[in-house]
Amino acid sequence: MTPLRLSIYMMLAAGCAMAADDPGGWTAARWGMTDAQILQAIPEATRLDPPEKVNHARVHIEAFDLAGAIFHVYFVPGKDGTLDSVLLSPQQPAEGFVYLFQHLQELLVQKYGRPWTSKEGATSELQWSLKITTISLSLASIPAINLQILTLQYRKKSADLDKM
Repeated sequence: MTPLRLSIYMMLAAGCAMAADDPGGWTAARWGMTDAQILQAIPEATRLDPPEKVNHARVHIEAFDLAGAIFHVYFVPGKDGTLDSVLLSPQQPAEGFVYLFQHLQELLVQKYGRPWTSKEGATSELQWSLKITTISLSLASIPAINLQILTLQYRKKSADLDKM
């Protein structure tokens, strides 16, 4: 087997492995689930009444332990009212947001491989583009007011993107 052919087979195998790792949602919640289905699939999830003002989530987990930090998890509906994305927002981590960002990056790389895109600056963002899911990890810093915002988001890919 030629080195070129071997390289092509290895890239195809890696691509297949990455496609197989697509979560199709987050933990037991799957894209397109209704609120009732999410509540049934994830026992620690509860209803938000009234819905969250910014992202319109109607279901959440108030305290979820991930990577040694406590996160608030929002199950965000799309225009059709079914699960479109999951937003994880940490409380103030003991080791700080930069450490948590790096730790989450390591965990995501272990699970999904290197990010598809990345950018650094006042806002650092990493993105994994899987078959039907996009995972984004971002850390925004506003030094003037000593503020850092870290988010981890799992989002269903738009059907419009598949047509491009």
